[in-house]
Amino acid sequence: MFNLFIYIGKILVIMLSIIQVASMKKIRNRGAIRPKVTTMPRSKSEASNQLELYKLVTEQQRIKQELNFIEQRTVLLKQRLITLKTQIEDTERNIQNLRGIEAKNSPVSRPQIFFESNNYQTFDIEY
Repeated sequence: MFNLFIYIGKILVIMLSIIQVASMKKIRNRGAIRPKVTTMPRSKSEASNQLELYKLVTEQQRIKQELNFIEQRTVLLKQRLITLKTQIEDTERNIQNLRGIEAKNSPVSRPQIFFESNNYQTFDIEY
């Protein structure tokens, strides 16, 4: 019976892990980050250079924000891993303690299944 509880507990831990992994935002593999390409070449003027500068600065800010988000997410995931590790250790320790208490409280006694009788009646079956 106790082994059933351990088995169910392990299943619950696995199910919770699957739910947590499924709830995390999917990050797709984007490959190399390429600059945006314009369809028509612009004439070389101060305005076109200002526009190019604006595009470059905007992309730089976006990449910095994305890196910041990734760093924050990494910190959160590492903290969660530490929390999970301590919870797993505590749960395993509790299981060991409960096994020790159960073993102390219920000594192993085997029921008497043998009995003596001299009145055995035998019969033959033919088939």
